[in-house]
Amino acid sequence: MHKLFFVLLLFATTATAQTTVKLDSAFAPSLSRTKSFVVILPAGYSEAYRYPVLYLLHGFGGDHTNWTTLTKISTYAEKHSIIIVMPDGENSWYVNSATDAKQRFEDYLITDLPATIQRRYNVDTAKQAIAGLSMGGYGAVVLALRYPKRFLFAGSLSGAVGLFRDNFTLDGGRSNFGVQSLQQTFGAPTETVKSKYDPFKLSKAMSPKPSGSSGSPAMPYIYLAIGIQDGLKPFLPRNRELADTLRAIGAAYEYHEVQGGHDWKFWDREIQPLLKRLNDFLP
Repeated sequence: MHKLFFVLLLFATTATAQTTVKLDSAFAPSLSRTKSFVVILPAGYSEAYRYPVLYLLHGFGGDHTNWTTLTKISTYAEKHSIIIVMPDGENSWYVNSATDAKQRFEDYLITDLPATIQRRYNVDTAKQAIAGLSMGGYGAVVLALRYPKRFLFAGSLSGAVGLFRDNFTLDGGRSNFGVQSLQQTFGAPTETVKSKYDPFKLSKAMSPKPSGSSGSPAMPYIYLAIGIQDGLKPFLPRNRELADTLRAIGAAYEYHEVQGGHDWKFWDREIQPLLKRLNDFLP
């Protein structure tokens, strides 16, 4: 009997240490349709506590299920008391389309989805972060820089941060991969468009000081990681350049250049230190 009680107690303890993965959906006014998203609730999720929230974005050609099916993020999240929300950004680059009024993904991510998450889950709106891979890394950095009062932290894994420096080519001009999507999303890469969506220009326009004493918005903390063997030719040098830009303006950031390619093996590994850094960073 004592052994049985011990086994049952051990099972109960293990069960409460697990995260909960939920497939959810809601109508998105900005997109005029219902959108699905995945939510990871922390182990021991309680209605009596408000949790930090991380919006975690997928890459080009992906969807809201990628992170939970292609990585062990639900296991990694067991160590952190945060809610993780994974939206379906389609191939939107996480901004409002310049050519299709029904593709307002920036509005969806900044207005519609957070409102839904705040209604359905216990989140601390003062502790919000955003991160992603490849296209999602670009989206995370750009949205954090465009909405610095919303996000304290932005994380980019293999981020496509050099779009406007490489004439909308994602692989050094070797093919047209992603070019049509970029043209449909941004239209012509004019200086006005760049001022809104180029991470380099956005970061230079902001104050690196927490107080925003310069009169410009204070910059969120930026976390960058890129694989040395990244197969998309411009990605490594452009991430280096963005890190150099952040350092030159005195921004709060960190840059990790490590072994790995542009693949799920890299992202599965590197999401772990990103989550740890986010957990350490949150007040």
